[in-house]
Amino acid sequence: GNWMPTQAAQALMAYAELRGGPHSRHHSQEKILINGSERGVVTFAGCCQPIPGDEIMGYHTAGKGIVVHRMDCPNLAELRKSPERWVPIGWDTTVSGDYDTSLVVEVENGTGVLAQLAAAIAQSHSNIERVDYLDRDFNAAVLAFNIQVRDRNHLAEVMRRLRRLSVVQSVRRQ
Repeated sequence: GNWMPTQAAQALMAYAELRGGPHSRHHSQEKILINGSERGVVTFAGCCQPIPGDEIMGYHTAGKGIVVHRMDCPNLAELRKSPERWVPIGWDTTVSGDYDTSLVVEVENGTGVLAQLAAAIAQSHSNIERVDYLDRDFNAAVLAFNIQVRDRNHLAEVMRRLRRLSVVQSVRRQ
């Protein structure tokens, strides 16, 4: 497949450790560290959109290589059924780049609200990839923003700026 040699070796070690029972578990496994240059070999799951700072795990998927999921991913229960496919992964301290994530924003609907939200996101130096109205009526709207951030701190900054707007009722990560 499209595994790096260290990933293949670590996956084999994880499998051997699982087969060996509890006594072999105390040999801790080295994590593969993501620094932002692995794209193509490592992909980021669309279901949970991990960003630097999130607790993550790798999962070997046929045809996709290592797919990185957040530890709080809603699909984790299903992934736990195949522990031999897990790959220990973490973020390198030098991680760089922009990572996709999604926010759900509930607002008081009115003229110029979308412009206010977009301006707050832009002032946070984040790029908007997509905007969808999830629900809208005369008084209120719920929007989903797909944005790019550097890490969890950057995401927190974007969310703080949005919450400061008087039209915003709530902001949460999807």
